Amino acid sequence: MKSMPAAPSSARLNATSCAAPAEARNPRLLWANAFCLLDTSSGASISVREMLRQLAARGWEIEILGATIFDDEEGVSQLRPHWDSINNSDLTLVNVADGLLRHRLVRTASTKRAHMTSSEEVAWLVQYIHLLDTMKPDLVWFYGGQTLDLLIPYEARIRGIPSAAYLANGNYRGVRWCHDVDLVITDSDATARFYAEREGFGAVPVGKFIDPDRFVSKDRNPEYITFVNPSLTKGAAIVAMLALSLEKRRPDIRFEVVQSRGDWAAVVRQVSAHFGGERESLDNVMVTSNTSDMRPVYARAKILLAPSLWWESAGRVLVEAMLNGIPVIITDHGGGPEMIGDAGIKVKLPQKCYEKPYAHVPSPETLKPLLASIEQLFDDDEAYRVLVERAYRVGRELHSLEASTNRLLSAFEPLVGRRSGDCDHARSLEQSHKHGLSRSVGATG
Repeated sequence: MKSMPAAPSSARLNATSCAAPAEARNPRLLWANAFCLLDTSSGASISVREMLRQLAARGWEIEILGATIFDDEEGVSQLRPHWDSINNSDLTLVNVADGLLRHRLVRTASTKRAHMTSSEEVAWLVQYIHLLDTMKPDLVWFYGGQTLDLLIPYEARIRGIPSAAYLANGNYRGVRWCHDVDLVITDSDATARFYAEREGFGAVPVGKFIDPDRFVSKDRNPEYITFVNPSLTKGAAIVAMLALSLEKRRPDIRFEVVQSRGDWAAVVRQVSAHFGGERESLDNVMVTSNTSDMRPVYARAKILLAPSLWWESAGRVLVEAMLNGIPVIITDHGGGPEMIGDAGIKVKLPQKCYEKPYAHVPSPETLKPLLASIEQLFDDDEAYRVLVERAYRVGRELHSLEASTNRLLSAFEPLVGRRSGDCDHARSLEQSHKHGLSRSVGATG
């Protein structure tokens, strides 16, 4: 990461100081968000979970409050052995052990955030306030800009507890969502610059958090062009066009599509119909179900294809590819170029491709340079070897898990150093309330 922009000016709001604790203790952090961090279909959830694992390994006390909300139903794969018992339980709150971490999940009737009911949101908020008042965290961390999310930093602030937000996409508009937030954390310099220029607030880039033990394959047999998450935003229509173009002409070049939030069959139908004959599958494409263990996938990957069309803040699959020595082909857009350095090929697409709903199908002529690059990497062993060596180097030099963790610790230290968990939260609540509540009432929140 090249820069560490200043935290938003709201960081000055929580300047309350507390007396030093009688005994030295480790920092306490509460992660609070309706989405489940065990979601294997959400790159943000996977990233935050790893960040929390690293903090826990450094001795931090971590509490996680979520709900049974996932980006996609495929994302429940990690909870699949317990899913029936969770759904059939009468409990409002379920606890899931996760190594150094523990997840408190408010049980919801639907896995979709849009279907979370008001009573479920209230149940989540009650749990959140309970943890604020009993755990007494030094820092609250979250992501999201929906109405419930706005209460997360607010409830922390009126207790004198600082908060941080994780921002790893280009979808946030305006600044109301971070009104009560002390610090915005992001994963790339590109996204920090993006929001500084568009919205005027600073964000601190800390990089991606990839544990090599969980994502690096030890035995590689590269043979496929790998594409993860076949959604239109990720460039699925572009990938389908490439596969369709190579299906008969180069049957030796095969693709592996890993399902996540997208629907590959629907994309194939759309693209093939555009060229005269609707189909649901292609002979040169193997479709793999969503998985919590990507190592076998990366073992088979010769090239990672990631032609994202929306603002891709950093793209964790790009970093995972670098650590595995896999060359990458990406669009020259968002934080992707920053993640791969010189270890891949960057392509430019017509501006219309980057516009919602990302369904524009470029002409075959437009994709000729991209097809030529793919064929070269399959036919020219020396050119491929050079990119493999570069990928390993970029992985070592730019994406060290220890370096990313140190950047995160440096960003958090000014906030957790206040030891706000040792403050008199009841006093802060009393002072912040417009009606001047008594200490006994204020302590309940």
